[in-house]
Amino acid sequence: MSKAPILADILEYKKAYRADRSNFIPDQTHNAMLREMTQLIYSADMTDEVRERVWKFCMTLTSYTHAPVTPADYKRMQKFTNDHELIDAVLEALDEYYPRDSDDPRDELDFDTIGYYYSIALISQSQYRREDCLALLNTLTQYFVNAKNKIHNVFLRNMKVLSKTYPDLVQFKTALESI
Repeated sequence: MSKAPILADILEYKKAYRADRSNFIPDQTHNAMLREMTQLIYSADMTDEVRERVWKFCMTLTSYTHAPVTPADYKRMQKFTNDHELIDAVLEALDEYYPRDSDDPRDELDFDTIGYYYSIALISQSQYRREDCLALLNTLTQYFVNAKNKIHNVFLRNMKVLSKTYPDLVQFKTALESI
């Protein structure tokens, strides 16, 4: 797919894939179309020009094999931090998407861990709408603190790595370390 899809294309693709998986090639486009973060980000209103940049971001996420771990992994998101419309869409998507702490392994498979935590890394580094980014990170921190679940470690790692460069993240690191 050379042109960025629209949300309806993504939903139709997912529906067709669920109905018959035999006709699909598991390439980068396929992976992006099936990612939960792709659908959530695409749920925001955007122009065709923005959609192209958002699609590039979603395709980039499919090239990663794990959530960010090293400082170099987190730096991958810096090239997107000045794309204001992308940040708007990611903020909207993350505001509605929380990791599930469950003993059911299907819940873990359904959750887009890579897309989620790279999106967290993106807003953690963005200076655009910084107060909104911090407010969302605070909401997510409170979610993890209140849930006291085992899945907060990747979020905590984000704060540990990035708080060295972004001191306004220290408050979240401290709160998460109390779990």
